[in-house]
Amino acid sequence: MIKDDKIDKELQEAGVKFLPFVGDEYWNGISFDKDGNLVLGTEENPGKKVLVLGESHYCDEDLSDEELSSFTRDVLDSYLNSEERCSWKRTFLKFERALSNADTNINSKSIWNHLMFYNYLQCPLRGLRMAGEKYYEEAKEPFFAILEKYKPDYIIVWGRRLFVNLPSENVLEGEYMPSIEINIWSYQIDGHTIMVLPVVHPSGGFLWGYWHEVIVELLKK
Repeated sequence: MIKDDKIDKELQEAGVKFLPFVGDEYWNGISFDKDGNLVLGTEENPGKKVLVLGESHYCDEDLSDEELSSFTRDVLDSYLNSEERCSWKRTFLKFERALSNADTNINSKSIWNHLMFYNYLQCPLRGLRMAGEKYYEEAKEPFFAILEKYKPDYIIVWGRRLFVNLPSENVLEGEYMPSIEINIWSYQIDGHTIMVLPVVHPSGGFLWGYWHEVIVELLKK
């Protein structure tokens, strides 16, 4: 995982409370070959940079600013390095299988090492509480700070609810994708185009074989 104290401080000054998990090979990205097989990028043969965007963290405890800042990274560290069985880990497992279109237990670290993960909302939610409009509005500036610093090529959004609540500023309308019956669109950040794709949240009825085909279709655009 990449940790850059200077960037972390700048992100926190922009309102980021949950610092993102950035894999060591994030800048080398991922791609798919002509048969739809996942290819992990290298310095010599880089792919596309992908931000995986979740919605929120749930926590019933009061956490310090320091605990909040490492929360996302701790979650990924627990998923990748702990053998403890937890139901929430299936969310990450199903998503990575949508990328590889195969069982991934052995390759989990390699896959996430080429990705970035960030949760959009910057306040922890308690229990089953839903986030109000105010929370989405407050998350805009931190979100754009993330995009400006890391300039992903694609954002894969977990869940339609988050997708429809993303900021509409700096948006360029894209083409219609029949496979998911929506118009995909992109952000324009400092002259850089970032395409946005919503998927069903992997914590629910997520068919990873189906979503593999959709993701391959997007990343080949």
